[in-house]
Amino acid sequence: MFGRIFLIAIATLTVAAASAPQAVARRASTAGACKVLMPPRSLGKTLLALHRDYMHYQPDVHKPKISGPVGPVHLGVCGGEKYAMASFDQAYNGVNFGTTDQPELFQKPPGQGWVDIGNTGGDPCGSMPTALLVAWKIVRSCAGG
Repeated sequence: MFGRIFLIAIATLTVAAASAPQAVARRASTAGACKVLMPPRSLGKTLLALHRDYMHYQPDVHKPKISGPVGPVHLGVCGGEKYAMASFDQAYNGVNFGTTDQPELFQKPPGQGWVDIGNTGGDPCGSMPTALLVAWKIVRSCAGG
């Protein structure tokens, strides 16, 4: 009985964690029009530092070595919420993962600092407002949005 309850609790937490970026994107997409911004040169370094810190606290990641960004850094705003997207070269647990499951997503609520909200898992649809993904030329469209 305890094992079954434990598995249900784990499944619930997994679904909640997996849907967090989508919930953020839905909330922001209704906050107002989206606009692409030119990222300042310093943004890449800021996002790299945030991502290194984020990976340092992941329980299944040991001895992370992260560099980058690799490729472009995207920046945009929807309503008052800023979003950024970047990929990083990563190695941890003795394995070089490169940019697998990326790009990484970042959010900056009005009046607050940047937060690393996780990676796209390789599919950016649902992770950020679709209007930004299209404007950044990441996708042509997303199902349902």
